[in-house]
Amino acid sequence: MLLQTGQAESAAPTQAAGTTAKYSPALIAAGLYAVCTAALLVASWIYCEHHFIYAMDDTYITMAMAKNLALRGVWGVTPWAFSSSNSSPIFPLLVAAAYRIFGVNRFAPLVLSWVFGLLSIFAAERLLVPFLNAKQRTLALILFVLFVPLFVVGIIGMEHSLHLLLTLLFLGYFLPDATERISAKQLFLFGLLTALMVSARYEALFLVFPAGCILLATRRWEPLLAISIGAAVPVCGYAAFSLAHGGYWLPNSVALKGAQGDHPSLSHMAANVAARIASNYHDGTQLFWVLGIIAVVAAVFALRDRRRAVPLLLVLVAGCFQITLAQVGMYYRYDSWLFGAGIVLLATAFPELQRILPKQAFLAIYFAILAAGGLFVLLSLAQMHMVPRIARNIYLRQWQMARFVERYYPNGVVAANDIGAINYVSNIHCYDFVGLANPEIFAARRSGGYTTGFLDRDTAAQHVQIAIAYDRWFGDPMPIEIGGPPLPRSWVRVARWYIPDPTIVGDVYVSFYAVDPTQAKALRSDVLQFASQLPAAVHTLPE
Repeated sequence: MLLQTGQAESAAPTQAAGTTAKYSPALIAAGLYAVCTAALLVASWIYCEHHFIYAMDDTYITMAMAKNLALRGVWGVTPWAFSSSNSSPIFPLLVAAAYRIFGVNRFAPLVLSWVFGLLSIFAAERLLVPFLNAKQRTLALILFVLFVPLFVVGIIGMEHSLHLLLTLLFLGYFLPDATERISAKQLFLFGLLTALMVSARYEALFLVFPAGCILLATRRWEPLLAISIGAAVPVCGYAAFSLAHGGYWLPNSVALKGAQGDHPSLSHMAANVAARIASNYHDGTQLFWVLGIIAVVAAVFALRDRRRAVPLLLVLVAGCFQITLAQVGMYYRYDSWLFGAGIVLLATAFPELQRILPKQAFLAIYFAILAAGGLFVLLSLAQMHMVPRIARNIYLRQWQMARFVERYYPNGVVAANDIGAINYVSNIHCYDFVGLANPEIFAARRSGGYTTGFLDRDTAAQHVQIAIAYDRWFGDPMPIEIGGPPLPRSWVRVARWYIPDPTIVGDVYVSFYAVDPTQAKALRSDVLQFASQLPAAVHTLPE
């Protein structure tokens, strides 16, 4: 059931040679991708007052880790200690390699993520060739660019476009039927591809597991062994590396997103899963819709041609794991791989559905797909509007925080909710309220011991000087999943920035606290002095 290299072309529909030579569907889609990403980058540059700013502070976490790895050989968001602060084991390595070659710069993550997005278009076309003619492939790839939405995933400077590319390549092994024994070289490449995919995002395991079950059920022992080893190597390798440096066996961000503390009760675990599904339905209804359509099409194929149902079932099971155990939404970066895979597989299924289904049943599926497509068009248009606005919010908030820290506390001990930009531009000793960069906070969160008292004692023990905090993230109970307990009363708030747009963080204020009360006078003076350096939209409010 594995795809043999080079056998796809023989199954392609007949095309006029002149039409094939005239244009390539992938090139047309790539042109659309380039135009959309260029438009977003220019709009964001204008919105950010002629500064290049990523629309995610998480991107700067990757950049900070890559900087420290390239310059000092430290795997961490600061140059002073190991920290497992990134969800992707491989992407910081790629950015660090670019930094070693070209020097530390802000554009390397953009170039990498954009190129991987471009390559995913060509990978998608390769999967479509056996099933669609040139015009059909062109339409499918245009929808692929718009609906993923690839033009957003490709410019946020993170690993999600790489994950999408590797997912499509992985699914290529399961599309056409191949009864011949695959070669040792192909087995090695299959295992290597699996390892790279899991290294890009651990959510890839959601796809590897059902793939392994299919191979087990069909007694394909050699490919099963290949993907099992491929999946185990990055997970076990990173676990050994992290544990050897005093970290957790999973990246902190993966562990924190999947846990609300170590609860042994099955009922509590079930409640957590139910809450996750409800939250994901609120944040990503469109994924549920796409998975529903995939389920219907997979059921149709399962009754008539089980071989064709396999790749659809893989994506369906992976999507169910995603909505129960992980996150969706946030520019679709968490679920873009599922959208991309789903769009390609539904496109490959469309001609066969039209052939085998009664007209009424086909029309029902067709109109469901049309309705989903209309929703995705609206969402894509919304993303074109929102990305520059969110980049501006990062510029007004996190980037100004980074500039402030770089000027007044470049080597200080600073606590913050968002740790990306401030660590990328400085070499601070970072105290991370979320726990991505601090093993103490991480352990306290997982054990349920993250309290005001703990925060007071731990910041004092680590000699934290100042805190830059979003007050609405703190309370009892914690207002949001990555929030914290009420801040200690001994901390002195000296000033706030007022930023009218609460996009991303849900708060219009950035508060400055002297964790050490003796720092209050100096901190107040620094904040007021820096006010003249801020963009006009940021207003300083002294206490």
